[in-house]
Amino acid sequence: MDTVFKYIDENYQNLKNNGLKIAELGIGFYFNNAKKLKDSGFDVIVIDINKNAVLDAKDNGLNAFYDDLFEPNFEIYKNVGLIYSFRPPRDLQPFILKIAKKLNCDLIIKALSGEEPIEELKLVNYQGKPIYVWKRD
Repeated sequence: MDTVFKYIDENYQNLKNNGLKIAELGIGFYFNNAKKLKDSGFDVIVIDINKNAVLDAKDNGLNAFYDDLFEPNFEIYKNVGLIYSFRPPRDLQPFILKIAKKLNCDLIIKALSGEEPIEELKLVNYQGKPIYVWKRD
């Protein structure tokens, strides 16, 4: 998972200067990357449909929100300049991409090993690790 943190830290420093947020969708109970990004000076929000995950994220000092990605509350995503997600199921990826397109922000997905992501995402070999990216126009 450090691959995504390093990729974001290397390629999205401009978000810090522009007052834009980074959103992790489907945080679950794994907070390390969001905390690293926050500690590096990024404004990070985390989203999950599991209310216990949201409460745990808040207890861990993260700005966490409950949301249903099938029917997103776009108020939560105000000023988001980048979305990322770890191992989202393939059937959820089109909904994540739809959110990124609506917000006109880049999207990074770290797919489950051996699973092909949706076609609109471009494979990026970053330090020998595959990540999938969709860049806004």
